[in-house]
Amino acid sequence: MKESITVPVGQYTPAASLAALGVKLQHINLFEPIQSLVQIAQKTVKHSPLDKLYDSFITMLAGAHGMVEINTRLRADPALQAAFGRKACAEQSVVQQTLDACTDENVSQMRASSRPDLSGAQSRL
Repeated sequence: MKESITVPVGQYTPAASLAALGVKLQHINLFEPIQSLVQIAQKTVKHSPLDKLYDSFITMLAGAHGMVEINTRLRADPALQAAFGRKACAEQSVVQQTLDACTDENVSQMRASSRPDLSGAQSRL
């Protein structure tokens, strides 16, 4: 009896609707203001501090109640990672270290990055 191994053509995720949202958020570059304004003083080994922030964001969107769930909700789902433009996901403890390294200044930077540009919005009206 001959055995054959087939290579899967696509990826599967149980979070397909979230994956669709990930593709859209990546397309509109939602995280760009955070990338340009938030500077966390932490070295990059495998993942940058902003990559780890993004991983925590995706994990929250996936319904996690805490970062302890990042390994089961995001890290175990490569298709969901890919939908958000990530090739891999940082490990939970590493993401938590990055969140712990955030300062009051980083919180201020995050707030500034999430404020709408009212002047641009008014000019479009």
